[in-house]
Amino acid sequence: MDKEKIIAIKRDNLDRIIEFKTNKNKIYNYEMAKEAIINGLIDNAKVVKGKDTLLHIMETDTSFEKMEEF
Repeated sequence: MDKEKIIAIKRDNLDRIIEFKTNKNKIYNYEMAKEAIINGLIDNAKVVKGKDTLLHIMETDTSFEKMEEF
């Protein structure tokens, strides 16, 4: 099975990423995306524990800042 890749993001009015769109046209909210990444379904992101001890999504190849918004 081909892994999905994040291709676009959606931000809230505080400029935080709240949703991710993949190349298979699926939309994941932040929590769903974390689950999918941890379970190996999404290829170009990783989940890391931040200094605040919370889990955060980080890109592994293309910067989220350079991705289009949807």
